[in-house]
Amino acid sequence: MNRFVTRRTTAGLLGLSLVAGAVALAPIGATNAASSKTLKGTFKLTKGSYKDGKARGTYFRMSNSGGLFRNPDSTASNKTYTLGTPGKDGGLATGRFQSHPDPPFDSKGNARANKILKPQSFTSIRFSVATIKKQPGSSATASVTTARVRDGKLTVNVPGWTAEWNKQYFNQGAPKPNGDGSPATGTYSSKTKRFVIEWRSKVVGGPFNGFTGFWHLEGKFKAR
Repeated sequence: MNRFVTRRTTAGLLGLSLVAGAVALAPIGATNAASSKTLKGTFKLTKGSYKDGKARGTYFRMSNSGGLFRNPDSTASNKTYTLGTPGKDGGLATGRFQSHPDPPFDSKGNARANKILKPQSFTSIRFSVATIKKQPGSSATASVTTARVRDGKLTVNVPGWTAEWNKQYFNQGAPKPNGDGSPATGTYSSKTKRFVIEWRSKVVGGPFNGFTGFWHLEGKFKAR
């Protein structure tokens, strides 16, 4: 009889322990799920500017072992910054590609892509960016842009991001379509919708082969 009571009591305590553990774990899982969210819409970009020794908004830089590359056509007093101006879509959209027009270049090699950014002069030839599924001359296929925020930390996968210049294509994806590199990261405020996104990506081929591109996007997210 005593053994029966002991077993029954032990089983009861074990059951309560398991229930208590489940209750204790539930809020943690619920909190993590609630704080992680997929963003669907457009990262509306703030135009790049340079003042008092500091760049703000959207801009691009490039470097190699010799240091930062200077773009003589940059509107910034510090020529290592090429400032960006939002294009027709206002910025980077998730869930779809933002390709270039046909043809992608004019007769002089100036890029015509204008959905994400307006073409900017880069060493006397205009360059711009597009997100494309398959870069001409490459067998790799990119997926559409996706973004996720968790506790204010932003992760953006943008493998199709391609710089276009002088009738050439340079994938600057994060990561690249073949998986090289890492996603873009940054910050996001759920209250103000303000964001900052940054990433680095190697340049492969062309006159800037071996350089690293640095991208800084800043602005306000607009959900769809």
